[in-house]
Amino acid sequence: MQTTLDCLPCFMRQALYTARLATNSAELQKKILTQAAHLLPELDLNLSPPENSVALYRMIAETAGRPDPFANLKNESNQLALELEPLIRQRINNAHDPLAFAIKFAIAGNIIDYGAHHDFDARQAINSCIEQQLVINDYKELRREALAAKSILYLADNCGEIVFDGLLIEQLGPKKVTMAVKERPIINDALLADARKCGLDKICTVISNGTDCPGTPLHNCSEEFQEQFHNADLIISKGQGNFETLSNSKAPLYFLLTAKCPVVVDHVNEIAEGDKKAGLGDMVLLRAGEPR
Repeated sequence: MQTTLDCLPCFMRQALYTARLATNSAELQKKILTQAAHLLPELDLNLSPPENSVALYRMIAETAGRPDPFANLKNESNQLALELEPLIRQRINNAHDPLAFAIKFAIAGNIIDYGAHHDFDARQAINSCIEQQLVINDYKELRREALAAKSILYLADNCGEIVFDGLLIEQLGPKKVTMAVKERPIINDALLADARKCGLDKICTVISNGTDCPGTPLHNCSEEFQEQFHNADLIISKGQGNFETLSNSKAPLYFLLTAKCPVVVDHVNEIAEGDKKAGLGDMVLLRAGEPR
């Protein structure tokens, strides 16, 4: 998925929000916005939005002297999810189809995103997901391929939601799952330290993809990750950033996300087969790519 002109004002909005997180100095906030405005004309619109955002967030971190401006919010998200985990596990275990139920909670957890959304109620979104239906739902195909797969690569997205990813991985068969997180801080994306804090390393193998991109730009990922990606029987990709960077991949991919951006919604609907189309706020389980 390529960057569009609609992404440019979104980058500025993200820059302002992150600047206010990173520093209380109005002068420094203005400097960050000015530098962000200078960056926009230099962006390569052929790249995906997450790839173009890397330079923006690196600039903000360097200018403000805050390597991880979202650190406090990430910790809060992890803590909230851990508090909800026992109740959600109980609901999953009591469900008629625990795997399907775990997928819904994992997608609902994708609302915890400080890049696309700054105002949200994660607790309400997760609790209400029982009634919400997946507008695009390739569950039958995912279930069949997951049962047959000997190796599954799970591409994590944000802090907080990784707790619910762990509940889904328990249903998939944790011994055959490898979860990939980010190498260095970027927005509220999960790192190895977050995965350990949330106990994911006790559920499955956890690796880094080697980048600080809020997505999965394969050409920039580590050799270890690329080997996992190219050898996995099945790849489950969480969140918008991973979708934006991998939507044109030929790998055996299933995208799990909450649609939070009009540009992403349009691209999801271009790929989706059948009559059902997603809208803003809809939960999506989309099969794409090709089987091994």
